[in-house]
Amino acid sequence: MVRKAQRPPVDQADKEKINEFRQELNQKLEDAIEHHEFKMVYIGFATLFAFAGVIYLAVKFPLPFLN
Repeated sequence: MVRKAQRPPVDQADKEKINEFRQELNQKLEDAIEHHEFKMVYIGFATLFAFAGVIYLAVKFPLPFLN
């Protein structure tokens, strides 16, 4: 027969500390995700404009040996 492990009693103050820690961790995680999403959008637009610039330059100034 297997006996279940018994949990030690938890104070209300300890529960509050754990909940505060979880809320703080969730807030930091949300902030990190938003910052990462902003960076990815910035990189996406920068890449888009770079490719558009290269295509524009290729149309504006065609290479002479490709005639």
